[in-house]
Amino acid sequence: MTSNLLSRHAECYFWLARYLERAESLARILEAQTSFQRSGNPNNSWAWIVALYSDQENFAKKFSEPTAQNVINYYVTWLDNPSSIQSCVRAARENARALRPLISSDVWMQINDFYSRVIGLTESDFSENRLSRSCDSIKRGCYAQIGVAESTLYRDEGWPFFRLGLFIERADQTSRLLDVQFAKSATGNLNDLTMEEHARLWNVLLRSASAYHAFRRVHPRGFNPADIAHFLVFDRRLPRSLSFCAAAIQRMVNQLRTEFRLRNAQRALEHVDKFQADLQDKAKNGDLIEQLHDTNDWVQRELIDLSAELGVAFFGAEIEELEAAAPAREEPDESTARLSRSQGQSQIQSQMRS
Repeated sequence: MTSNLLSRHAECYFWLARYLERAESLARILEAQTSFQRSGNPNNSWAWIVALYSDQENFAKKFSEPTAQNVINYYVTWLDNPSSIQSCVRAARENARALRPLISSDVWMQINDFYSRVIGLTESDFSENRLSRSCDSIKRGCYAQIGVAESTLYRDEGWPFFRLGLFIERADQTSRLLDVQFAKSATGNLNDLTMEEHARLWNVLLRSASAYHAFRRVHPRGFNPADIAHFLVFDRRLPRSLSFCAAAIQRMVNQLRTEFRLRNAQRALEHVDKFQADLQDKAKNGDLIEQLHDTNDWVQRELIDLSAELGVAFFGAEIEELEAAAPAREEPDESTARLSRSQGQSQIQSQMRS
């Protein structure tokens, strides 16, 4: 089977899924923050969310302090922030619009309904008292959108690109959730936590990844940080674990290479095969907690490189453009976060044929 899919359509499938997953994951993180805040910890701050996404510089251009309301505005309703929830849902809708001849009516109707509901939310819906409920509504809207897509999208060559976008973004966001403790430490918010408060934080992280009950099936008692980190990174039965996502990415790239005979997928397949093998090697490391931040950085860099590989192979991106978009920095964290959130949509309309 050969491919007649336009590169711009492949890219739209890819980013449609990424933006939906990104909106859902950001809603999860904000909801986790509100849950942790209810603990009454006086050192609890919203600054760690800005640090988590390496947005300190851009955030400071608009807001003087990382107060709760400022952070909520920036990551929920601020349309000048391309990774805010409303920006992500709007971008997902625009990608769906470009795919209108290819997607089902159900997908198109669902994304329009979801977009209208999200854009119609006001500041009062995202006050600290109502934020958790609003974030839960956004998560459920993303669930519905992805569910409709999985139930109705035609399984041609566009489908693997949709799934690639979904699982690359999911792996990136899971690694960010795992980095919560590091981000809080960087902003001085873990220094005075008791053991009980540390346990509460890991509890919130599990729930924000919809992994609490699954974790309890494997570990019925306690909140050992090493067990939680190992579970979210290496358990292949958990749909949001890094290993599960890596395996799904590997299957989709392999499908592009074998079923649709896209020879350009060979380098990406080699890349993801190595990523999968290296990830499994890290499972043998007994010092995961101590090296968790470095592991998360490595995962995010690998995902950026894989996305770049897909961009060059299928989306018409040029290597020079990718290099220009990735200036050298002493601290890789910031470039990692920014590159993983850049869309880089090309207008190349060449066909991908074997």
